[in-house]
Amino acid sequence: MGAIICTGANIADNVIINTGAIVDHEAEIAEHVHIGPGCSLAGRVTVKKGALVNIGSVIKENLTIGENAIIAAGSIVLKDIPDGALASGIPAKITHPTGTK
Repeated sequence: MGAIICTGANIADNVIINTGAIVDHEAEIAEHVHIGPGCSLAGRVTVKKGALVNIGSVIKENLTIGENAIIAAGSIVLKDIPDGALASGIPAKITHPTGTK
């Protein structure tokens, strides 16, 4: 099963969009981002440089995933995630704030 990238999505250089992932309309995916297998990014999602969206995660429309942020496997993101944060769970909560890992 291949990835699906919908109309108007902008994908920068050095991005991995894994098997079964969906990047919906008008998404903005910055450099060095990794979208894991089976992830679903709704319309107008922005994923900033160096972020990792782990396997099976879901990102609600019109949200931003910050630079170098990590979304844990299977998380459902309903709010913006700041730069450098680790977020996990359903709904996703920040488990390590900006600047720590």
